[in-house]
Amino acid sequence: MLFVPLPLFATLFLGLLFIRFVLTRDMRLRAHQLFALLVALYAVQSLLSSLRWGYEIEGAALFAILMAPILPAVAYLAYKTLSGPQLLWPLPVVLVNWLVFAVAPDASDAMILMTYIGFGILLLRQARRGVDHLSLSPINDTREILIAMYLTGTALIASGLTDVYLIYDFVRNEGQNAGLVLTFVQTVFALAIGVSGVFGKAAPQTTEMTRPSTPASPGTQVDDDIIAKLEDLFTNQKLHRNEDLSLRSLSRRLGLPDRQVSNAINRQRQMSVSQFVNTFRIQDACQMLKSTDRSVLDVSLAAGFATKSNFNREFLRITGQSPSQWRSNFRRPE
Repeated sequence: MLFVPLPLFATLFLGLLFIRFVLTRDMRLRAHQLFALLVALYAVQSLLSSLRWGYEIEGAALFAILMAPILPAVAYLAYKTLSGPQLLWPLPVVLVNWLVFAVAPDASDAMILMTYIGFGILLLRQARRGVDHLSLSPINDTREILIAMYLTGTALIASGLTDVYLIYDFVRNEGQNAGLVLTFVQTVFALAIGVSGVFGKAAPQTTEMTRPSTPASPGTQVDDDIIAKLEDLFTNQKLHRNEDLSLRSLSRRLGLPDRQVSNAINRQRQMSVSQFVNTFRIQDACQMLKSTDRSVLDVSLAAGFATKSNFNREFLRITGQSPSQWRSNFRRPE
Protein backbone atom coordinates (compact mmCIF):
# COMPACT_ATOMS: atom_id res chain seq x y z
CA MET A 1 0.00 0.00 0.00
CA LEU A 2 1.09 3.56 -0.64
CA PHE A 3 1.24 4.54 3.02
CA VAL A 4 3.30 1.60 4.29
CA PRO A 5 6.84 2.87 3.47
CA LEU A 6 6.51 6.08 5.51
CA PRO A 7 6.17 4.54 9.01
CA LEU A 8 8.72 1.87 8.11
CA PHE A 9 11.13 4.57 7.03
CA ALA A 10 10.45 6.46 10.26
CA THR A 11 11.14 3.27 12.25
CA LEU A 12 14.45 2.71 10.50
CA PHE A 13 15.47 6.37 10.76
CA LEU A 14 14.62 6.62 14.46
CA GLY A 15 16.32 3.30 15.09
CA LEU A 16 19.54 4.63 13.56
CA LEU A 17 19.23 7.82 15.61
CA PHE A 18 18.80 5.70 18.74
CA ILE A 19 21.97 3.72 18.01
CA ARG A 20 23.96 6.87 17.32
CA PHE A 21 22.61 8.51 20.48
CA VAL A 22 23.59 5.57 22.68
CA LEU A 23 27.07 5.36 21.15
CA THR A 24 27.84 9.08 21.47
CA ARG A 25 26.35 9.97 24.87
CA ASP A 26 27.23 9.12 28.43
CA MET A 27 24.46 6.63 29.14
CA ARG A 28 25.17 6.69 32.86
CA LEU A 29 23.24 9.98 33.04
CA ARG A 30 19.52 9.63 33.78
CA ALA A 31 18.58 12.32 31.26
CA HIS A 32 20.38 10.49 28.44
CA GLN A 33 18.68 7.22 29.41
CA LEU A 34 15.27 8.90 29.19
CA PHE A 35 15.98 10.58 25.86
CA ALA A 36 17.24 7.28 24.42
CA LEU A 37 14.05 5.63 25.68
CA LEU A 38 11.98 8.40 24.08
CA VAL A 39 13.57 7.89 20.66
CA ALA A 40 13.24 4.10 20.94
CA LEU A 41 9.56 4.31 21.94
CA TYR A 42 8.68 6.47 18.94
CA ALA A 43 10.54 4.04 16.67
CA VAL A 44 8.38 1.23 18.08
CA GLN A 45 5.25 3.35 17.71
CA SER A 46 6.02 3.88 14.02
CA LEU A 47 6.52 0.15 13.59
CA LEU A 48 3.20 -0.62 15.28
CA SER A 49 1.47 1.93 13.07
CA SER A 50 2.87 0.20 10.00
CA LEU A 51 1.82 -3.24 11.20
CA ARG A 52 -1.67 -2.08 12.17
CA TRP A 53 -2.58 0.06 9.17
CA GLY A 54 -0.20 -1.23 6.54
CA TYR A 55 -0.47 -4.97 7.08
CA GLU A 56 -3.76 -5.01 9.04
CA ILE A 57 -2.26 -6.95 11.95
CA GLU A 58 -4.91 -6.30 14.58
CA GLY A 59 -2.71 -7.50 17.45
CA ALA A 60 -0.54 -4.42 16.97
CA ALA A 61 -3.47 -2.20 17.95
CA LEU A 62 -3.45 -3.41 21.57
CA PHE A 63 0.26 -2.70 21.96
CA ALA A 64 -0.21 0.75 20.38
CA ILE A 65 -2.99 1.57 22.86
CA LEU A 66 -0.89 0.45 25.83
CA MET A 67 2.09 2.47 24.60
CA ALA A 68 0.10 5.62 23.85
CA PRO A 69 0.14 7.18 27.37
CA ILE A 70 3.79 6.20 27.95
CA LEU A 71 5.08 8.40 25.12
CA PRO A 72 4.09 11.86 26.42
CA ALA A 73 5.02 10.92 30.00
CA VAL A 74 8.55 9.92 28.98
CA ALA A 75 8.90 13.03 26.80
CA TYR A 76 7.97 15.28 29.72
CA LEU A 77 10.24 13.44 32.18
CA ALA A 78 13.22 13.52 29.81
CA TYR A 79 13.17 17.30 29.37
CA LYS A 80 12.19 17.97 32.97
CA THR A 81 15.19 15.96 34.18
CA LEU A 82 17.48 18.58 32.63
CA SER A 83 16.30 20.93 35.39
CA GLY A 84 17.29 18.53 38.17
CA PRO A 85 15.95 15.40 39.91
CA GLN A 86 12.22 14.98 39.39
CA LEU A 87 9.37 13.11 41.03
CA LEU A 88 7.96 10.26 38.98
CA TRP A 89 4.36 11.47 39.23
CA PRO A 90 3.80 11.12 35.44
CA LEU A 91 4.04 7.33 35.77
CA PRO A 92 0.76 7.00 37.73
CA VAL A 93 -0.87 8.92 34.86
CA VAL A 94 0.12 6.03 32.61
CA LEU A 95 -1.41 3.55 35.07
CA VAL A 96 -4.64 5.54 35.18
CA ASN A 97 -4.82 5.40 31.37
CA TRP A 98 -4.39 1.62 31.45
CA LEU A 99 -7.02 1.30 34.16
CA VAL A 100 -9.52 3.35 32.16
CA PHE A 101 -8.84 1.19 29.09
CA ALA A 102 -9.41 -1.96 31.15
CA VAL A 103 -12.67 -0.96 32.85
CA ALA A 104 -14.16 1.60 30.42
CA PRO A 105 -12.67 1.18 26.94
CA ASP A 106 -15.05 3.74 25.43
CA ALA A 107 -13.51 6.45 27.61
CA SER A 108 -9.94 5.47 26.76
CA ASP A 109 -9.63 7.77 23.74
CA ALA A 110 -10.68 10.81 25.74
CA MET A 111 -8.22 9.93 28.51
CA ILE A 112 -5.32 9.55 26.08
CA LEU A 113 -6.30 12.84 24.42
CA MET A 114 -6.16 14.67 27.76
CA THR A 115 -2.84 13.01 28.58
CA TYR A 116 -1.19 14.20 25.37
CA ILE A 117 -2.55 17.71 25.58
CA GLY A 118 -1.77 17.95 29.30
CA PHE A 119 1.87 16.91 28.97
CA GLY A 120 2.22 19.09 25.87
CA ILE A 121 1.04 22.15 27.79
CA LEU A 122 3.38 21.33 30.69
CA LEU A 123 6.34 21.10 28.30
CA LEU A 124 5.48 24.43 26.68
CA ARG A 125 5.19 26.05 30.11
CA GLN A 126 8.58 24.63 31.05
CA ALA A 127 10.09 25.93 27.81
CA ARG A 128 8.69 29.42 28.46
CA ARG A 129 10.79 29.58 31.64
CA GLY A 130 13.84 29.93 29.40
CA VAL A 131 17.28 28.41 29.04
CA ASP A 132 18.39 29.23 32.59
CA HIS A 133 16.08 26.50 33.91
CA LEU A 134 18.00 23.85 31.95
CA SER A 135 20.63 23.90 34.67
CA LEU A 136 22.00 20.41 33.96
CA SER A 137 22.51 20.99 30.23
CA PRO A 138 25.72 22.32 28.70
CA ILE A 139 25.29 26.05 28.09
CA ASN A 140 26.32 25.49 24.48
CA ASP A 141 23.25 23.30 23.88
CA THR A 142 20.48 25.08 25.79
CA ARG A 143 19.16 27.02 22.78
CA GLU A 144 18.71 23.87 20.69
CA ILE A 145 17.17 22.01 23.63
CA LEU A 146 14.70 24.83 24.20
CA ILE A 147 13.63 24.68 20.53
CA ALA A 148 13.26 20.90 20.85
CA MET A 149 11.05 21.39 23.92
CA TYR A 150 8.77 23.80 22.06
CA LEU A 151 8.55 21.43 19.09
CA THR A 152 7.84 18.40 21.29
CA GLY A 153 5.19 20.18 23.35
CA THR A 154 3.46 21.46 20.20
CA ALA A 155 3.61 18.03 18.56
CA LEU A 156 2.09 16.36 21.64
CA ILE A 157 -0.81 18.81 21.64
CA ALA A 158 -1.29 18.44 17.88
CA SER A 159 -1.18 14.66 18.23
CA GLY A 160 -3.90 14.82 20.85
CA LEU A 161 -6.03 17.07 18.67
CA THR A 162 -5.61 14.60 15.82
CA ASP A 163 -7.44 12.07 17.99
CA VAL A 164 -10.38 14.49 18.09
CA TYR A 165 -10.56 14.33 14.30
CA LEU A 166 -10.33 10.54 14.37
CA ILE A 167 -13.27 10.32 16.77
CA TYR A 168 -15.22 12.62 14.42
CA ASP A 169 -14.22 10.48 11.45
CA PHE A 170 -15.45 7.31 13.12
CA VAL A 171 -18.76 8.98 13.97
CA ARG A 172 -19.38 10.50 10.53
CA ASN A 173 -17.47 8.24 8.13
CA GLU A 174 -17.07 4.97 10.05
CA GLY A 175 -13.32 5.60 10.30
CA GLN A 176 -12.67 5.57 6.55
CA ASN A 177 -9.79 8.06 6.89
CA ALA A 178 -8.37 6.76 10.18
CA GLY A 179 -5.63 4.65 8.61
CA LEU A 180 -4.48 7.46 6.35
CA VAL A 181 -4.42 10.03 9.15
CA LEU A 182 -2.71 7.79 11.68
CA THR A 183 -0.12 6.65 9.15
CA PHE A 184 0.91 10.00 7.69
CA VAL A 185 0.13 12.57 10.37
CA GLN A 186 1.14 10.57 13.42
CA THR A 187 4.32 9.40 11.68
CA VAL A 188 5.26 13.03 11.15
CA PHE A 189 4.70 13.68 14.86
CA ALA A 190 6.76 10.61 15.75
CA LEU A 191 9.63 11.85 13.62
CA ALA A 192 9.38 15.38 15.03
CA ILE A 193 9.42 14.25 18.66
CA GLY A 194 11.96 11.48 18.11
CA VAL A 195 14.41 13.71 16.25
CA SER A 196 13.93 16.46 18.86
CA GLY A 197 14.82 13.98 21.58
CA VAL A 198 18.26 13.51 20.04
CA PHE A 199 19.06 17.12 20.98
CA GLY A 200 18.51 16.38 24.67
CA LYS A 201 21.86 16.56 26.42
CA ALA A 202 23.06 16.73 30.01
CA ALA A 203 26.47 17.95 31.10
CA PRO A 204 28.86 15.39 32.62
CA GLN A 205 28.41 15.08 36.35
CA THR A 206 31.03 16.79 38.46
CA THR A 207 31.94 16.36 42.10
CA GLU A 208 33.88 19.61 42.33
CA MET A 209 32.16 22.17 44.50
CA THR A 210 32.89 24.64 47.23
CA ARG A 211 31.36 24.47 50.65
CA PRO A 212 27.63 25.19 50.35
CA SER A 213 26.67 28.58 51.72
CA THR A 214 23.35 29.74 53.05
CA PRO A 215 21.35 31.41 50.27
CA ALA A 216 21.36 35.15 50.80
CA SER A 217 18.43 37.47 50.28
CA PRO A 218 18.38 39.14 46.86
CA GLY A 219 20.14 42.45 46.86
CA THR A 220 22.54 44.58 44.87
CA GLN A 221 25.58 43.75 47.01
CA VAL A 222 24.87 40.03 47.03
CA ASP A 223 24.36 40.00 43.28
CA ASP A 224 27.53 42.04 42.77
CA ASP A 225 29.49 39.52 44.82
CA ILE A 226 28.19 36.64 42.72
CA ILE A 227 29.05 38.43 39.48
CA ALA A 228 32.53 39.23 40.79
CA LYS A 229 33.16 35.59 41.67
CA LEU A 230 31.96 34.46 38.27
CA GLU A 231 34.14 37.00 36.50
CA ASP A 232 37.11 35.71 38.48
CA LEU A 233 36.35 32.13 37.42
CA PHE A 234 36.27 33.20 33.78
CA THR A 235 39.05 35.78 33.73
CA ASN A 236 41.64 34.00 35.88
CA GLN A 237 40.64 30.34 35.67
CA LYS A 238 39.25 30.38 32.10
CA LEU A 239 36.32 28.23 33.19
CA HIS A 240 34.32 29.41 30.18
CA ARG A 241 36.59 27.34 27.91
CA ASN A 242 34.93 24.15 29.14
CA GLU A 243 32.42 23.31 26.39
CA ASP A 244 30.38 21.18 28.82
CA LEU A 245 29.97 24.05 31.27
CA SER A 246 26.47 24.19 32.78
CA LEU A 247 24.62 26.41 35.22
CA ARG A 248 24.74 23.58 37.75
CA SER A 249 28.54 23.32 37.54
CA LEU A 250 28.86 27.10 38.00
CA SER A 251 26.53 27.01 40.99
CA ARG A 252 28.44 24.17 42.58
CA ARG A 253 31.70 26.09 42.23
CA LEU A 254 30.12 28.99 44.11
CA GLY A 255 28.28 26.79 46.61
CA LEU A 256 24.99 28.51 45.76
CA PRO A 257 21.59 27.40 44.39
CA ASP A 258 21.14 27.49 40.61
CA ARG A 259 18.35 30.03 40.80
CA GLN A 260 20.33 32.49 42.93
CA VAL A 261 23.20 32.48 40.42
CA SER A 262 20.95 32.84 37.37
CA ASN A 263 18.85 35.56 39.04
CA ALA A 264 21.97 37.55 39.91
CA ILE A 265 23.07 37.48 36.27
CA ASN A 266 19.56 38.36 35.07
CA ARG A 267 19.28 41.33 37.44
CA GLN A 268 22.80 42.73 37.19
CA ARG A 269 23.57 42.06 33.53
CA GLN A 270 20.06 41.83 32.04
CA MET A 271 20.99 38.66 30.16
CA SER A 272 20.69 34.89 30.47
CA VAL A 273 23.43 32.70 31.90
CA SER A 274 24.35 31.43 28.45
CA GLN A 275 24.66 34.98 27.09
CA PHE A 276 26.78 35.96 30.08
CA VAL A 277 29.15 33.01 29.61
CA ASN A 278 29.32 33.51 25.84
CA THR A 279 30.33 37.13 26.37
CA PHE A 280 33.53 35.93 28.01
CA ARG A 281 34.01 33.30 25.33
CA ILE A 282 33.76 35.91 22.60
CA GLN A 283 36.17 38.23 24.44
CA ASP A 284 38.59 35.33 24.67
CA ALA A 285 38.08 34.53 20.98
CA CYS A 286 38.71 38.15 19.99
CA GLN A 287 42.01 38.08 21.83
CA MET A 288 43.03 34.90 20.00
CA LEU A 289 41.91 36.28 16.62
CA LYS A 290 43.92 39.42 17.31
CA SER A 291 47.13 37.83 18.58
CA THR A 292 47.35 34.52 16.70
CA ASP A 293 46.95 33.10 13.20
CA ARG A 294 44.81 30.17 14.36
CA SER A 295 41.82 29.31 12.18
CA VAL A 296 38.38 30.54 13.14
CA LEU A 297 37.35 26.95 13.89
CA ASP A 298 40.33 26.41 16.21
CA VAL A 299 39.59 29.69 17.97
CA SER A 300 35.93 28.81 18.46
CA LEU A 301 36.78 25.43 20.01
CA ALA A 302 39.51 26.91 22.20
CA ALA A 303 37.10 29.56 23.50
CA GLY A 304 34.63 26.91 24.63
CA PHE A 305 32.12 26.65 21.78
CA ALA A 306 31.10 23.14 20.76
CA THR A 307 30.21 24.09 17.18
CA LYS A 308 31.33 26.76 14.75
CA SER A 309 27.71 27.70 13.98
CA ASN A 310 27.06 28.62 17.64
CA PHE A 311 30.31 30.58 17.70
CA ASN A 312 29.42 32.54 14.56
CA ARG A 313 25.93 33.32 15.86
CA GLU A 314 27.15 34.57 19.23
CA PHE A 315 30.07 36.47 17.70
CA LEU A 316 27.68 38.31 15.39
CA ARG A 317 25.29 39.04 18.27
CA ILE A 318 28.01 40.55 20.44
CA THR A 319 30.30 42.29 17.94
CA GLY A 320 27.96 42.88 15.00
CA GLN A 321 30.47 41.21 12.68
CA SER A 322 31.52 37.74 11.63
CA PRO A 323 34.82 36.45 13.12
CA SER A 324 36.59 36.77 9.75
CA GLN A 325 35.33 40.32 9.27
CA TRP A 326 36.39 41.28 12.79
CA ARG A 327 39.90 39.90 12.30
CA SER A 328 40.20 41.57 8.90
CA ASN A 329 39.04 44.96 10.22
CA PHE A 330 41.32 44.76 13.26
CA ARG A 331 44.37 44.01 11.16
CA ARG A 332 43.56 46.54 8.42
CA PRO A 333 46.28 49.22 8.21
CA GLU A 334 45.10 52.67 9.25
